[in-house]
Amino acid sequence: MLTTPQFMDSCRHEIRVIKHLATKVPADMLSWRPTPKQRSILELLQYLTTCAIVPARWIVDGSWDAAAALEKEAEAVTAVTFAAAMDRQGAALAALLAPISDRDMLEKRTAMPWGTPCTYGQGFVDMCLKTLVAYRMQLFLWAKESGNAAIGPANCWVGVDAPAPPSAPA
Repeated sequence: MLTTPQFMDSCRHEIRVIKHLATKVPADMLSWRPTPKQRSILELLQYLTTCAIVPARWIVDGSWDAAAALEKEAEAVTAVTFAAAMDRQGAALAALLAPISDRDMLEKRTAMPWGTPCTYGQGFVDMCLKTLVAYRMQLFLWAKESGNAAIGPANCWVGVDAPAPPSAPA
């Protein structure tokens, strides 16, 4: 199982990659959606700003009481404010986890929202980290599908642009 600092490092990595990918969405494509009933890219970005902290609050508090206010704040997120909103989520997650020990991660019990018992560590991985990973991949695919064919694995997994291929000798 991950230690609390390792878990936060993984979340910080995902947040950094997500912020990088958001810069790869063509500026005129924020309202793009793959099908009429799916989220737009902007709505996906807004959701990403709460997708880890909302379930983390559930794990610690055992309720969704914090969700409505966080989701309301997310509705105001724009492409310009997205990175700051992701940073706020990361800071809130770090503050929430600060008092949680590695022993708590392994032994403290909670339950998934659907009732399955789990440890804090399993809950944080399954509901927070996996959510960041899954929606990061969705953002990558949608950025590509909406017009940025130039991005690739380095953008998706590491959050960097791939180095340019070496020039052919003249």
